[in-house]
Amino acid sequence: MSQQTRKTRYLFIGIFSILCVILIGVLIHKYRVAHSDIRLRSTRTNTTKIFRYSVQKNVSADQAGKDFQPGYYDVAVKSGRVYVNGFLGSGQTFQNVLYASGNHLNFTGHGETKLAPARFKAIQFNSGRAILTNTFGNYMGGREMPVGSYQITWSSQRQSQGSLVISIQSGAKVRRSIDLSANKSITFKLNETEILSINPPVTSVVAPLQIVMTKK
Repeated sequence: MSQQTRKTRYLFIGIFSILCVILIGVLIHKYRVAHSDIRLRSTRTNTTKIFRYSVQKNVSADQAGKDFQPGYYDVAVKSGRVYVNGFLGSGQTFQNVLYASGNHLNFTGHGETKLAPARFKAIQFNSGRAILTNTFGNYMGGREMPVGSYQITWSSQRQSQGSLVISIQSGAKVRRSIDLSANKSITFKLNETEILSINPPVTSVVAPLQIVMTKK
């Protein structure tokens, strides 16, 4: 083999190796982005910080990665009435909300909120029954609540014309979505890693309420 041929061969191998490294890096980056919601869903990897956010008219929304740390938060309304996937009043909380880099706090209404690192606490069932008082959120099957079949209902101290919005998400696909009126009930099945989202009623009337889930 001539010296020129050997140099050409080594050059080809070098270029090929560099391209392989670049391709592997791109694939790893795409995988991490696609699965960032799962990777961050633990108290060990969720590096968010506590901060307060005032919701007012004509104020630009804060952006994750620029104005605050991306990740999962528990959003609590401390005063006023604020829209967070539905209207929340003072003393109400939305758990396990993901704000990925670039997402904005698109809250509306008027009030004070506190965003704290999500704790991913498991919903507590006693004798197959769990009660959520003034609490909404996103809960993963097999982590924050057991997999299986459930019945869910809710009630409020005030008469409400709104409906609780309940959805079950499998990966990026919403498998089921239900509008549930007060004092009515529906059954659903939650599988491993699926997300049960319980969203507050989309109504201007905010009132204390209680959600009851019973394992079938």
